[in-house]
Amino acid sequence: MEDFLDPHPPWIAIGGPEHLLYVLALLLVAAVLLAARGWVREHRTGVYRTLAVVVVLQQLTLYGFYATTGWDPAETLPLHISRVSALLGLVYLVTGSRRVMDVLFFFGLWAWASFAYPQNIQPPTNILGLSFFVNHAVTLLMPVLAWVTTDWRPSLPGMRRALLWFGVYLVVAVGANAAFGGNYFYQRERPLLPWLEQPWYLLASVAATVVLFCLGYAVSRLLARVTDRARHL
Repeated sequence: MEDFLDPHPPWIAIGGPEHLLYVLALLLVAAVLLAARGWVREHRTGVYRTLAVVVVLQQLTLYGFYATTGWDPAETLPLHISRVSALLGLVYLVTGSRRVMDVLFFFGLWAWASFAYPQNIQPPTNILGLSFFVNHAVTLLMPVLAWVTTDWRPSLPGMRRALLWFGVYLVVAVGANAAFGGNYFYQRERPLLPWLEQPWYLLASVAATVVLFCLGYAVSRLLARVTDRARHL
């Protein structure tokens, strides 16, 4: 229990056993979602409500733990893009808004990068590690849930909307970094190209976001063609 509630546990290693456990757990949840997609679609309302409760509990646990162990605005604000995505997921579950899902899908592409190349992530035996997994499982699989239950698909207007909101997010994140010495959107502790100084790293991050959104849209359209063709066979 002491390790579970430790506010400063050791970070997991990229490609280490804890990282692989996170990946396997995500694959298991995805497999269950896809295998039970007919049931999930039929019971959409109940599934959405249950997941909304899960997200609310995760958010209360995360920020309640931060408030108890020491609130540091440099680290604890909901301004990491994966945390923003989790909140968007909650809004989608409550409202069913396709516009919200448009933004969540593209923002969530950065969560894939965070999940594949974790930086400063706690082990699954820690409360913050468990929160990390729930946050990312919701963020990464919510578009799949929308795809299965509502036939939602990514679109070019949706990508443009996501880029607009990303600009708003970036202004807020950079402002918080300047005010509190934060690391939101990894602009202080740079996991890639650590030798690149600001503002060039920020500009490179924006360029990478545009490329990532375009790639995500292209891959999603390819998958849409494949799945739609298979459905009509």
